[in-house]
Amino acid sequence: MSPQPINRSPDLKRLRDEGYDIEIRAGYLLVKDVPYVDANRQVKRGILVSELSLAGDVTTVPNTHVAMFAGEYPCYKDGSRISQIENQSARRELAQNLIIDHTFSSKPTTGSYKDYYEKIATYVAIISSQAEAIAGVTAKTSPVIVPDTEENSVFNYVDTASSRVGIGAISQKLELGKVGIIGVGGTGSYVLDLVAKTP
Repeated sequence: MSPQPINRSPDLKRLRDEGYDIEIRAGYLLVKDVPYVDANRQVKRGILVSELSLAGDVTTVPNTHVAMFAGEYPCYKDGSRISQIENQSARRELAQNLIIDHTFSSKPTTGSYKDYYEKIATYVAIISSQAEAIAGVTAKTSPVIVPDTEENSVFNYVDTASSRVGIGAISQKLELGKVGIIGVGGTGSYVLDLVAKTP
């Protein structure tokens, strides 16, 4: 995904600059490599997922305080579940190659999070504090950022509507292949070249 929404949004840029491994996929914000403790008191890593609200290429106030998680249910050091965020546990496909196992709810006293930095930092602190106490691990892995030049087009945008209504997996099945415009000869005429993506 294009780094534009990350670079243009101060909250997402702050998350990345502080070392979080973030990605925008199918209208969702993913925070990868979040350490947690499982029921057997083993430290593992999961993915924290949040719906993403954008105005153009810039984030707006998160439209929900709920977050999702791919992995086993996070526990305290003693192996008991972190019940303060418990909402729903059900495996669900949000989009192609994006499956979550749990939904968490941690509503701030103000009623909503002011930005994605506050939302993500809050959930990461709750989930990973127990793993940090056991093994000294953190979600700030500072991954190498590889620029994706193919996706840096003014015609490429993040579909956040599908994620808001939970039809990301269906929308991805309807995606068209790449469309390119190729010049023909020196006459200035153009022909559309539809190149289908193959799995």
